[in-house]
Amino acid sequence: MLYALDHCKQCCVYKIYCGGSIYGSPVVDEMRNMLYVATTSGHVTALSVKDLSFHTVWLYKAGVPIFGSLCLHASSGNVICCLVDGNVLSLDLKGSLLWKVSTGGPIFSAACMSSVLPSQVLICSRSGSVYSFEVEGGILLWEYHMGSPITASAYVDEQIPLQSMSSGPPDRLVCICSSSGSIHVLRVNSRSSEAEHSQQNTSPEKIACFILPGDIFSSPVMIGGRIFVGCRDEYLHCVCVYL
Repeated sequence: MLYALDHCKQCCVYKIYCGGSIYGSPVVDEMRNMLYVATTSGHVTALSVKDLSFHTVWLYKAGVPIFGSLCLHASSGNVICCLVDGNVLSLDLKGSLLWKVSTGGPIFSAACMSSVLPSQVLICSRSGSVYSFEVEGGILLWEYHMGSPITASAYVDEQIPLQSMSSGPPDRLVCICSSSGSIHVLRVNSRSSEAEHSQQNTSPEKIACFILPGDIFSSPVMIGGRIFVGCRDEYLHCVCVYL
């Protein structure tokens, strides 16, 4: 059940049954006054929240449980959805399927998108691989194998631009955490198309690796080269990358 609460009047102003349990956070498109929510029944529900007049705009039935939060491509309004069977979907503003791609294993986390990597969506799989797909068409740009299961989302450091090996936008740092407690920091090229990636050989480069004393199941935060991550040893860790 999804509830809309008025925090001033301390009451519920709207509620809707979405067809299953909700594990991920809803995503809000403030530009278009839309809210999207996914459930373990495989349903993606789009709601209009304009003037707080909640109503369902469309419902997409993926047929497979969804555990991660949805991800919004801000400029187009398209929604990226990760299914537990390893498939990734892109839905447009009308709830139509734009593209569908498969990864090598189950997905329990949300996709990762960043304004500094505007053309890429990063997907972490329990198979131990991280995939970068082109946002508009779902074309695979690169794949990085970490070697142990990943159940958390990737995180892009938006504070540190790195000089690109070739002319073009700066490279960026991406943090990946595995459920076994290892942290990999990748240097990722910001090239925007399959052709550019093929011509420049822009596979990600591992520039740092850390091993924490416990499993990691939640997503990290990386700001200015500092990584903050919760670990099953009951501590919050902060590790630094020195470039």
